[in-house]
Amino acid sequence: MDESTEGVTLLSGFVFDVLAEFEDMRRLCAPAFELAEHLDPEQPEAPCSMQLYNDVCTWIEKEVGDASIRRAGNAIGARAFARIIEAGRIGDDRSPLAMMTALKWAAETMIQDPKKRGWEILEHTDTSLRMRRTQTFNCVLQEGLLLTLVERSEVLMPSVDHLRCTRRGDEFCEYEIRWLRR
Repeated sequence: MDESTEGVTLLSGFVFDVLAEFEDMRRLCAPAFELAEHLDPEQPEAPCSMQLYNDVCTWIEKEVGDASIRRAGNAIGARAFARIIEAGRIGDDRSPLAMMTALKWAAETMIQDPKKRGWEILEHTDTSLRMRRTQTFNCVLQEGLLLTLVERSEVLMPSVDHLRCTRRGDEFCEYEIRWLRR
């Protein structure tokens, strides 16, 4: 996978969403907050560098733990879902496939990447989907994001398994999303 972040930006609101999950631990997480101190919280639609976002996520994952960055992924999922609904990308079809198709759109519009990386839907059935991450997003955070979006698709007992990972030497991170039928 191409791990470069040169020229890649995203909405600074994503950084604030991650940090908001750790506001009650601000002293402990001071280095992560300091990374973003030049961003204006009143301008969540302003662009910031993908590298800054990744640095904040990596610091939290390494210093606070995997479960914490997954929880932050839930907040990112909520922001993406709000944008998807606001843009009318999801109508009556709230299926997981429709949700993941909308996630691809959200990544393409909320992240400015000259290389057009984001998400790919590799396969889908009535009770599962397999997604590939092609952008440098924190891969553990994505577990929370994917779960949040599938939960909003109103299926029963959704789960996300991180099948392949660039950190384990795989070319891409791939996630299997499963659920029971509606």
